[in-house]
Amino acid sequence: MCGIVGIIKLNQKSEIRNQKEDIKRMTDTLEHRGPDDEGIFVEQNIALGHRRLSILDISKAGHQPMFYGDLVIVYNGEIYNYLEIRAELIQKGHKFSSQSDTEVILASYKEWGEKCLAKFNGMWALVIYDRKKKTLFGARDRMGVKPFYYYINQDRFIFASEIKAILAHPEVKSKPNDKIVWDFLICSTVDHSTETFFEGVSELRGGHYFILKNKKLHIERYWDLDHKKTTHFPLDQDYQEQFRQLFLDSVRLRLRSDVPIGTCLSGGLDSSAIVGTVNYFLQQAGKIKQIGKWQKTFSACYDPKKYPNCDERRYIKEVIKKTQAHSYDVFPSAQKLTQEIKELIWHQDYPFLSTSIYAQWNVFRLASENKVKVILDGQGADELLAGYHHFFGVYFVELLRELNFWRFSQEAHAYSKNHQQSVFSIFRHLFMILASRGIAGNILSHFAKNRWAEYDLFLPAWRKKYRNPSLLMPTKNIFKNSLYYNFKIGLPSLLRYEDRNSMAFSIESRVPFLDYRLVEFLYSLPDDQKIRHGATKYIMRQALKGILPEKIRKRQDKIGFATPEEIWMKQNFHQEFKKIFRSDRFFARGYFQKNKAEKIFDEFFAGKIKNYALFWRLYCLEIWFQTFID
Repeated sequence: MCGIVGIIKLNQKSEIRNQKEDIKRMTDTLEHRGPDDEGIFVEQNIALGHRRLSILDISKAGHQPMFYGDLVIVYNGEIYNYLEIRAELIQKGHKFSSQSDTEVILASYKEWGEKCLAKFNGMWALVIYDRKKKTLFGARDRMGVKPFYYYINQDRFIFASEIKAILAHPEVKSKPNDKIVWDFLICSTVDHSTETFFEGVSELRGGHYFILKNKKLHIERYWDLDHKKTTHFPLDQDYQEQFRQLFLDSVRLRLRSDVPIGTCLSGGLDSSAIVGTVNYFLQQAGKIKQIGKWQKTFSACYDPKKYPNCDERRYIKEVIKKTQAHSYDVFPSAQKLTQEIKELIWHQDYPFLSTSIYAQWNVFRLASENKVKVILDGQGADELLAGYHHFFGVYFVELLRELNFWRFSQEAHAYSKNHQQSVFSIFRHLFMILASRGIAGNILSHFAKNRWAEYDLFLPAWRKKYRNPSLLMPTKNIFKNSLYYNFKIGLPSLLRYEDRNSMAFSIESRVPFLDYRLVEFLYSLPDDQKIRHGATKYIMRQALKGILPEKIRKRQDKIGFATPEEIWMKQNFHQEFKKIFRSDRFFARGYFQKNKAEKIFDEFFAGKIKNYALFWRLYCLEIWFQTFID
């Protein structure tokens, strides 16, 4: 994993600049993404920069920018099946001078052009310059695991792995994008479009590539989930065997590395499944070079007496007991978060929706301190397998829409038994989710933006200025639409958190659940392979018997990388909030009506208003302004 930057001059009459100095400044901004090596290529109207985190072929042969005939590449990511592609290319007459996947990408592009993307299994953000044809080709992996941002005007096309590197170019001004600020504050939504928090800076979405030729930028989607594809087997065991084969192979491929590998472990199903699968391979091999005889796991924990709903060590211990992994724990605190929040926001480039990413930040730091350079993590499983509990309500609605009353009554009863909640509570929660996120249409969207009195702190004209993000409804199936919405709108922000938190400590994070073969398979499955008997992730629970500890496999609650956010805000952030919410800079942003806002803040501090999520967003946004805009 690495950091990439580039500058392409489009207008010969534009201001003459020292491109080498500009590209060096941008490249230096991303040193944390690649502390092992750096490289710069400057030729006529193009400059490319690279910071390298050495993972595969850590020799100098993997240096970038890398050349292959007339082609030059800067690339961030990993192609896990590069050995298989390399063998195919050798049969076609290609020759290689390194053992890196970077050279395989170059040869693949030489052989197949942009169609090479269909060959790759991995995560990537890449740019290839054809020195002969004077064209620039760039692409991002299917799911958008690896980031890519760009800025374009009549004079220049500027790109980078992180927005802060683009802002390091003297011609790019740091200005807030009010539409995205609105989406963040009003809708609790981020990373949902090509727009970013910075005016003029855009994001290349996952599953897209671009070609820059003759000063024109053409962007095209090359991959998406297939809504028409369905998978049907006669027996449940057939689904389970297919899942098991795909998941095990995904983990196997992601163990390809020339540096030490570890695993995040929260104690939930997803991370436990990865730890258990790595242990399965260790039992077969006895020892894996980049892991050793025992894998290392890294977890965020809390004092169970103070924060009983966040500490998962009773589940973590079950996994450690079964796998004999070496467990490392870290204890995030509110006090440290107040000290580190500016640094955290600087790495993220954005304000963030909750404090949960701080737990992940601490886990990656812990891994770095223990000399681990690659981490496996469980992102993506919840979106693909209906892991979030609000999916129950959507599933129930779909069963009723299909007039499947018998299955509805069975599932509703099983849910009530497993979770000690009434079915009514699920429908109520479903309504709140649909309303607050504006995914049930304009009426509910309007209701959501106006039903909380504390939203009166916003200026009325600004509050009504924009519309909620568009609803994604590619099928008639409400449940499948909800999965797709979470995959396309919710998951990208989690992947950005993952990328920035890992890269802050020069660690490559790999996500086995987002192997495209597994993703396509899971999306094509019948609904009852995801929710059955009142439990989420049915197919995974069944397929990984023997790999998962039974206490984990049958677990019904869900926490993840949680933090005691509400308690922290009550006990630790009071003074921080007061300092921010009563400052002149805060009210000068142009979003708030001062008199009403001050009254609402007083009610919040007095404990009369408990919308902690909103006040966290307000606080985090102001720290972002101070970090990037002021």
